[in-house]
Amino acid sequence: MIQSHHFYAILPASQSVFHWDTADFIRVIKNAAKTANLTVIGELAYAFQPQGVSAVILLAESHVALHFWPEEAKVTIDIHICDYQKDNQAKARLLAKILTIQISESESMHGWNYLYISG
Repeated sequence: MIQSHHFYAILPASQSVFHWDTADFIRVIKNAAKTANLTVIGELAYAFQPQGVSAVILLAESHVALHFWPEEAKVTIDIHICDYQKDNQAKARLLAKILTIQISESESMHGWNYLYISG
């Protein structure tokens, strides 16, 4: 049976995010995933010209995608975590919390949406 947790948000970008390069975005996502006890197995980032960044990490549990829109001062985040052999909802929620703090410098989870998928 497929069971997964999908968290997604559009967050305000703190001023520090404007100084990050693609390696910084990957580092932030990877460190957050590792802190949440998720398994990073791949990564890719791309800097758009004249502005913007997309960064994705592949997890054994699924993926995290992030898109920085500097012209809007926003970051969109998509977290998809599967429940393979155990319930990973707490890990997905912790990952969302850590990324919120790193990107928005806020602990508020107000902008997050959650979808549980089962079938």
